[in-house]
Amino acid sequence: MEFISDFFYFLIKPVDNEKHIYCSGVNITKFSPITKGRHRLGQNPAVKGLQNLNNDIRAIIIENKATPETVKNLLCHHVKPIKEDLWYTESFLVHNYSEDLGEKIKKFAPSELLRKMFRAMVINETVPENFSPQDFQEYLYKISKKFSE
Repeated sequence: MEFISDFFYFLIKPVDNEKHIYCSGVNITKFSPITKGRHRLGQNPAVKGLQNLNNDIRAIIIENKATPETVKNLLCHHVKPIKEDLWYTESFLVHNYSEDLGEKIKKFAPSELLRKMFRAMVINETVPENFSPQDFQEYLYKISKKFSE
């Protein structure tokens, strides 16, 4: 499963026959025009949104008879679409992964991340559903331009 844009990504790749790695990240640099001035120090809505979302993702994994496993030093740095930007990333292992589970996460994660962020910043924007990575990217560039003016 792969969902990659300039603003965020969600990825699940096999590690071996029994395990997959779940990687997610938000581009703090790209989200800056949207989040700037709309949070307290150390409470970046993009970072907090991803952290909260990953708790939801873990619940979805468990509901689908798979198992998340926290492991230190899992690296997903190779995924970052824009290398020079500042990213916040998270990762964990998934046991008993299935393609159906990946599709559920792919449908859920992008829109839910934005809902969490917009609620935290008290932004009243409609969050698109079932957009492609490219469509989400275009949507977020428009929102970014709107909030940077």
